[in-house]
Amino acid sequence: MAEFDAGPPNTRAAGNDDALRIKNDTNRAHTNDDGLVDMVAYQNEVPLWKRIHQHSLTQMFLMSIQAFCGPAMADAIAGLGGGGLATPQTSNIATSINYACLAITCLFGGPIVNRLGTKWALVLGAMSFPIRGASYYCNSKFGVQWFLIFGAFFTGTGSGCWYVAESGTIMSIAPSGARGKYLALWIVARNLGQLIGGAINLSKNHTAGVTGGVTPDTYIAFLIIESLAFPFAWLITPLHNVVRSDGTRVRVSEKIATKAEFKLIKTTMTSKLILLSALWAAWSFFYSGTWSTYLGTYFSTRARALSSLISPFFCIVGCFGLGFILDMKGVSQRRRAQYGLFTVIILNTGVYIWTIIMQTKFNKHSPGKIDWVDKLYPSAFLPYFFVQTTGPLSQSYMYWLLSSFATDAQANVRNGAAFRCLEAVGQAISYGMNTQIKTSPLIGFCVTFGLMAAALGPMIVLVNTTPNEIPADALDAEEHAREIDQSRKEGEKAEKEEDINYAVSRA
Repeated sequence: MAEFDAGPPNTRAAGNDDALRIKNDTNRAHTNDDGLVDMVAYQNEVPLWKRIHQHSLTQMFLMSIQAFCGPAMADAIAGLGGGGLATPQTSNIATSINYACLAITCLFGGPIVNRLGTKWALVLGAMSFPIRGASYYCNSKFGVQWFLIFGAFFTGTGSGCWYVAESGTIMSIAPSGARGKYLALWIVARNLGQLIGGAINLSKNHTAGVTGGVTPDTYIAFLIIESLAFPFAWLITPLHNVVRSDGTRVRVSEKIATKAEFKLIKTTMTSKLILLSALWAAWSFFYSGTWSTYLGTYFSTRARALSSLISPFFCIVGCFGLGFILDMKGVSQRRRAQYGLFTVIILNTGVYIWTIIMQTKFNKHSPGKIDWVDKLYPSAFLPYFFVQTTGPLSQSYMYWLLSSFATDAQANVRNGAAFRCLEAVGQAISYGMNTQIKTSPLIGFCVTFGLMAAALGPMIVLVNTTPNEIPADALDAEEHAREIDQSRKEGEKAEKEEDINYAVSRA
C-alpha cells in the first residue's frame, strides 16, 4: 500500500508518515501537543481490522468494487451497441431518460448527499443498479419495452445519488500526492467490469451469422453482478473516519442547515470552477451515445460482444499512464494539470479524426454488418477501441482537477455533483440526438469534436489558475499553526500566573 500511495515531495501541507493530522473532536484521543495524532498510539489502541477498514486505499477499493458492479455493468450493456437490442433506438430513448433523471438528481445531489452522508447515499444508489439489468432482460425475453423506459427513471434517480456520493468520496480520500493513481484505480475498476461483462457477452453471443439482439441470458449475468454493489456499499466508512496513507484525515466541516445547503447550489453552479469546466463536463461523456450507435449500426452481434471484451484493455494502461503524469515528482501541481490537459486533448483529437474518416467512407459505401473475420474489421473497430480509453481519461483528469481546488469534503461533494449533473446533461443530449439518427452517426462525431474544441479555451483558463497546493491542505496547516500558537500563548499565560501566585505566596 505504501508504495502505491507514495506521492511527490512537498505535496502535503503538514504531517508525515508517523503523525496523523486531525480535524474532528471525536478523534482527539490520540492528539499530542502539536495538534497531531500519534500514529504509534493509533496503531496500539485501534484494532488491525479497523485500521485496514479505515485506510484510504481500502475505501478506494470498496468504491471501485461498487463501480465495477454498477456503472461498469451499465457500460458493458452500452458496449454491446444499442444495449444489445435488435435496434438501438429503444435503448437510446431509455438511456436518454436515465441520464436526464440523473442530471436532475445530481443538480440537487450536493445538499442531499451532504445531509444523508456519503455512505447512505451510496447504499440508496446501489439499490437501483439491478433495475437496469432486469429491464433489459424483460425487453429481450418478453418484449416489455415499457419496463426498459419506466425503469430508466428509477435507475437515473438512484444512480444520481450514488454518483454524487462517489465523486465526493473519490476526490476526498486520496492522499494529495497520489490522487492520479487512486483515480486510475477507480477508472480501471469500471473498465474491468466492462471486461468481465464483455466475456459474458462473448460466451453467449459468439455464433457466426446471428442477427438481432444478444441472448436474454446475457442480462441475467449482468443483473447478478449489479446486485453485488449493495453489500459493498454498507462497508463504506464515513469520510471523517478515513485515514490516508500519508498520515492525514479528510477535512470535513461542520454540517450546515439543509436550507443553507440548497442555497449553495446556486453558488456552486455559478462558481468560476464550474462555469469554466461546464463544456468539458458536457463533452466528457458525450462520445458514449454516438460511438454506441456506431457499434450497433455497423457491427455484427458477436463483433459487438467481442468489442465489449477487448475495449477496456488499453484503458487500463492509459489511465495509469495519466495517473503517473498527474503525480509526477518534482513538478508543481499547476504544471501537472497542464500536462494532463494536453495529453487528453491530443489523444482524443487523433481518435476523432480517424473516426470521421471511417464514417465518411461508410457514407459512400455501406459496409453492412462487419464481423471480426472481415478485412475491414481492424480499421473500423480501432477508433471505437481507442475512444474507450481517451473518453475515460477525460473524466479521470477532470475529477483530479476538481479535487485540486477543494477546501473540504463537502466542497468535493458539491463540485462533483455539479460536474456530474452537466456530464449527465451531455449524455442525455447525446443519446437523445442519436435516437434521431437512422442512417449515419457522422453528425454525432462532428458535434462531439466541436464540443471538445469549444471546451478547450475555458479549460486552459481554468488549468492556468490551478493552485500549487490543495486549499484543504493549506487550511489544515493554517489551523494547526493557529492551534500551536494558541497553545503556546496559553502556556506562557499559565506560567506568568504561576510566577505571580508564587510571588504573592512568598510575600
